[in-house]
Amino acid sequence: MSRYESRHSREKKGHGAIGFLVTFVLLLFIGVLVFFFVSDTSYKGMKGKVYSLLYPQEYEQQIRKAAAEFNVEEPLIYAVIRTESGFRPEVESAVGAQGLMQLMPSTFDWLQESLDGGIVYGTDSLSDPEINIRYGTYLLSILLKQYEVRDTAIAAYNAGTSTVDGWLEDGGISPDGKTLTNIPYEETANYVVKVSDAYEMYQNLYYS
Repeated sequence: MSRYESRHSREKKGHGAIGFLVTFVLLLFIGVLVFFFVSDTSYKGMKGKVYSLLYPQEYEQQIRKAAAEFNVEEPLIYAVIRTESGFRPEVESAVGAQGLMQLMPSTFDWLQESLDGGIVYGTDSLSDPEINIRYGTYLLSILLKQYEVRDTAIAAYNAGTSTVDGWLEDGGISPDGKTLTNIPYEETANYVVKVSDAYEMYQNLYYS
């Protein structure tokens, strides 16, 4: 066999390997599309198992306890925690929000005074999952009662009540004084979408 023939043989083999790889990736991509968009939508089979890895039920006992105490839906608590901290209790934001539900120390103090009649825990307690979840859920319960519309309450959790109150008075943002159709802050608008999507996913995976 000549040198040219030998080299040509290796090139053909290489092209075959590349073709196989391209075909494999294409089939894998098609399989993923079918799995997530065409297959069973009940979230109870293999599809549900995959999604459950992305939407875990960590701190289940603490969340169930807080949900019952403050009459807040468990899927909403999970959705907020997943969006705020990714279930990492040690996380602290650039502005100082801490823990699983990313509470500001000043908000934490206010919540304690409102619920307990005084400050019981120091700021370092915000890293405690049970404490953080309890007071974060209490805050959610306050916002849900105040605004009645879930997405509006979620927006207030992110942007604050003063900001949301101002938006509700603006007809260009809230046509009915209850819902927010055109949130001015991109961060808050994205936050509401993320929490709402996660809420729906938790609802479908575990509560339907």
